[in-house]
Amino acid sequence: MLHRNGLHPRRWLTGFVSYPRFLGYVKPQLMTDSEEEFLVRRKVLARAWNPRQLTAPLGKRILALCPHPDDESIGAGGLLLAHRTCSEIHLVCMCNGERGGELDHGEDGTSTMAELRRAEFRKTAEILKAASVRHLDFPDGNIPCSPAAVEQLRAVITKIHPDVVLLPWFLDGHVDHRRTNLLYAWACSDIEATVLGYEIWTMLEPNALFDITPHLPEKLALIQNYRSQLRTVDYVSYAAGLASVRAYQAAFWPQRSGAAEGFLALPNHDYCEMVCELYGAPGQIRSDAAALLDLSHVETASVAK
Repeated sequence: MLHRNGLHPRRWLTGFVSYPRFLGYVKPQLMTDSEEEFLVRRKVLARAWNPRQLTAPLGKRILALCPHPDDESIGAGGLLLAHRTCSEIHLVCMCNGERGGELDHGEDGTSTMAELRRAEFRKTAEILKAASVRHLDFPDGNIPCSPAAVEQLRAVITKIHPDVVLLPWFLDGHVDHRRTNLLYAWACSDIEATVLGYEIWTMLEPNALFDITPHLPEKLALIQNYRSQLRTVDYVSYAAGLASVRAYQAAFWPQRSGAAEGFLALPNHDYCEMVCELYGAPGQIRSDAAALLDLSHVETASVAK
């Protein structure tokens, strides 16, 4: 009967057993997300059907907005290395890095984890030939979502006047990464720039890819500068593996070899609009976004119901 109706028995069986899987796994997962998060994720996916190739130079002044020392190297180290001789690179670190693990006292002449990570960040800046390095020194895990923090970030970015901004994408799986996006969107939605959201803790659906094949060894060396962080996570192997995955997707080289970095690349206004749609308009955090931002112990603006 199935054959007479043009339906292969295996297809029928697969469909029959997959629906309970949808009910047991996919549907509950969708139900845990807010409608806004689902809509934003769908927009990101829609823009990623045909990723484009990025080529250097992307701009004259590149700002790498780093929630912590090491984010810039893990997420976009190859792109930054490719631009160190053709663009100004500016580094802004949001957090002081104090919760980055245990410190062996006296290591590298430092007495705190924050000092050690600042020294590692400074070494990376020297390799990247950064034109400026700034620290906002917010506490790890406790970036304030407040008007004062917004103004502080805006003042710094206005002085740099970047035409390309790099930061972890707005749904990356670390609360400091998401709060960085919130402050940035509230502070700088009106500037003329291109935003490249990079991936660290949560893989994204990239709509742009950058070939880092010639720069992969140096990128991995940049990550190795952060010895304090490699004690707990093998970021070097992770970055190398992810670069291979993105190279396979990009197909820049024969046999889909090489290395690449993936980005969510959008005009600044469009990027900030997505962030505000997800988390709330300036000064008004959505109540259903509070969990994503973990606002239980942080100075915040008002929460919109």
